[in-house]
Amino acid sequence: MAEKQFKERVRHLFKQTFSDDTVDVSDGYHDNVHVVIVSRRFDGMSERERLDMLWELARRRLNGDAGRISLLLAYSPDELK
Repeated sequence: MAEKQFKERVRHLFKQTFSDDTVDVSDGYHDNVHVVIVSRRFDGMSERERLDMLWELARRRLNGDAGRISLLLAYSPDELK
């Protein structure tokens, strides 16, 4: 189970960029976390573009702790309909 403080840190990081969007951070395997973001910002972007953007944010702001994100998913709302 990931520590609550780290999950909040990750949630805060992504909410800074995706303030009006859905950002869900949950427990992953061992001390890792899973992150799911649903945003209109992803409209028209490829999966690679989305993940590159999100991983860049995580690496820049979480430093060595970015590796504790074991699953990172990004969806446009239309994809979930």
